[in-house]
Amino acid sequence: MTPKLGIDLQGGTRVTLIPKGQPAEADLQLAQQIIRERVDGLGVAGTTVVIEGSNIVLTVPGEDSSQARDLGTTSQLTIRPVLQTQPVSPDDREPVPAEKGDREAVAKEVAEAQELRQGEPQELTETFATFRCPERDVLAGFDDPSKALIACGENAKYVLGPVPLLVGEEEDGQRLDGQQIVKDSVSSGFSQQAGQNEVSFRFNAGPGEQGSATWSRLTQENLQKQIAILLDGEVISAPVVQRVTPVGSATSITGDFSMDEASTLAGNLRYGALPISFEDPNVDNVPASLGLASLQAGLIAGAIGFLLVLIYSVVFYRLLGVLAFISLALSYLLTYGMLVLLGYTVDYSLDLAGIAGLVIGIGMTADSYVVFFERIKDEVREGHRFRSAVPRAWKSASRTIVTGNMVSLIGAVVLYLLASGEVRGFAFTLGLTTVMDIFVAFTVTWPLVYLASTKAVFSNTWANGMGRMANIQAAAAERRRLEREEEKATEQGRAPGVTATIQGPDGSAVTQTRIRPGTDEEEGR
Repeated sequence: MTPKLGIDLQGGTRVTLIPKGQPAEADLQLAQQIIRERVDGLGVAGTTVVIEGSNIVLTVPGEDSSQARDLGTTSQLTIRPVLQTQPVSPDDREPVPAEKGDREAVAKEVAEAQELRQGEPQELTETFATFRCPERDVLAGFDDPSKALIACGENAKYVLGPVPLLVGEEEDGQRLDGQQIVKDSVSSGFSQQAGQNEVSFRFNAGPGEQGSATWSRLTQENLQKQIAILLDGEVISAPVVQRVTPVGSATSITGDFSMDEASTLAGNLRYGALPISFEDPNVDNVPASLGLASLQAGLIAGAIGFLLVLIYSVVFYRLLGVLAFISLALSYLLTYGMLVLLGYTVDYSLDLAGIAGLVIGIGMTADSYVVFFERIKDEVREGHRFRSAVPRAWKSASRTIVTGNMVSLIGAVVLYLLASGEVRGFAFTLGLTTVMDIFVAFTVTWPLVYLASTKAVFSNTWANGMGRMANIQAAAAERRRLEREEEKATEQGRAPGVTATIQGPDGSAVTQTRIRPGTDEEEGR
């Protein structure tokens, strides 16, 4: 029964993705958008994706950062026919020095790998026997699709042909890759027939789209031969084509990967390939100690806010203030319940900015009760009894409450849509407290105050805080009575001076004197 907390409150992991080379600003923004879509699709709760300089930074609450690491993979799916294959030991890997952050060194590594591993198929066959698979593939995302390629899988190395051109394309035209995959067709699960986990997808086949037709032609040309499916330059599956895939039909990738890996792969394929490649991510752990201190400070601030609202309400509105505080407490219990529910249904995480929105919402919610009670005072001042003043006051106050809260709600929604990161957390909780304020005001506050107005005890000025208004009301009533008597005396030709002492319900006295018009006293004044 506790909300899920964001990284600034419970600690977590910060993953920095460093691009290879110098990416364009448009490519960097597109990569950020795709990674954010992957975050939503994979359900990584509370993760934020921001651009810092030329890097993309992901922050993930909690200790498990495995999903965040996978979010930065390019997931560039390519398909090549297998020309030659040879098994290798998974432990037989050639070490590759890490060149993180040194863009010139990375570019040099990529150029050397292209010269060694790409070219004509006959040339690659000569060097294939002595080639050792590297521990880290520096060519991932940088291979030339128009040339043959030496690539590695988990237990084998391959000589692969060029990526097939789409049907109807020229030599330098578009080739078959993950961009032709229909996003809605991607699914993952366990294949009873293959006895392995699989990822199923379908290439596009609409008007002007040749992905499925190209795949169908490729399966026909390579019947009973292997076709390699590569993800970021690594062979993840090299199945033997058992039959020709008709145009528009689905295909599947099967391999020795877990259900979670299949789900991650499906998500990456569904949300597209990144336009840039990244080096191995930098991973930093964020301690929760600072977050816990901030959480305690936020809770203390909220408690102080509640206490001040209670004192203010009791001082000015007496027992009505107690009813207002009960409504306020109920409003925040409902808000708390919603935060817990959202945490376990849509993975919403409460961060420090969200707590700030809740604290500010205390004062904004109290505004609704102030509007209602002040309107009751206005009705009492105008001469209505407390019992009849309550429904009359609610009729006009309810419109003001709705209008004021709608302004706050619109502001919160606009801020949520236009902002990012922690600011969205603030806007969300502010909007949530606003909605709860309206709900509780109509379903709890108004019925409570109305029922209270029917009880004799609440009609007493010591209970409703309307003593001053009652005094003003009594003075106004006596003034109107004197004016009527004066008018009546004038009509009858006699207008004696009148002195009256009015005592209000709280014991205070107001003395008023009326001087007979036309007398010496009147003229002397």
